[in-house]
Amino acid sequence: MAYNLRGIRELYNLTQGELAVILDLTREMVNKMEKDRIRQSKSTQLKVKMFLEAKKSEESSQDISFLGKAASQPNRVLLPYMEQRREQKKEHAPLMVPLIGIKAQAGYVKGFEQTDYMDSLEKYSLPPGVNPTGALWSYFEVDGDSMEPTLYAGDILLASMLPYEDWDDIKNFCMYVILTHEQLMVKRVFRKSADMWVLLSDNDELYPQVLMPVAKIKQVWTFRRHIRSRVPQPKEFRITA
Repeated sequence: MAYNLRGIRELYNLTQGELAVILDLTREMVNKMEKDRIRQSKSTQLKVKMFLEAKKSEESSQDISFLGKAASQPNRVLLPYMEQRREQKKEHAPLMVPLIGIKAQAGYVKGFEQTDYMDSLEKYSLPPGVNPTGALWSYFEVDGDSMEPTLYAGDILLASMLPYEDWDDIKNFCMYVILTHEQLMVKRVFRKSADMWVLLSDNDELYPQVLMPVAKIKQVWTFRRHIRSRVPQPKEFRITA
């Protein structure tokens, strides 16, 4: 059963961002769920159910506190047992980030807004030294040879989503993961105008530059880390010893 998220927010005086934190989602996903642009997954519905049950429990505790049977509790969401244990031990579960592999890219183009599809992807923790705060993260597997010799097929990129309102801050000739209506790709970007970008490949002899209308772009991800699928070839050594 899908919940009326907007009604719940208004009932408990929550912003979309606050509800997103409670449900372990992004504010963008909460916004799209409220507009019925994406469906609520079973895991999201379960979290909403737990939140509502926790609120009812708080209200019941407050109603009978004058009898001395229960004390009023601070606002908090009932967590699953393992999360309660981590909280008690001051331990935090690592942020698990989805991997969009080569075989999953066609599905991602069609299903990136569907919570059920995103929940089905394999997830991995962030590497050491990466601060996850304030960003939406994803791993992308490189396909093809268009970015050789910088990137090779099978390499893994860690990227954070660039909000639409920040697209004007894109730096020319830097590398980004681009999602269009038709495909997911890794390219360097040159902003020819506000409405038209040029997508460039490092292997430019085989892959010419492409003019891309900004209106066709759905997502932009900023390149953060690179995990090679193979060890680079060593330089030529001359033995002199």
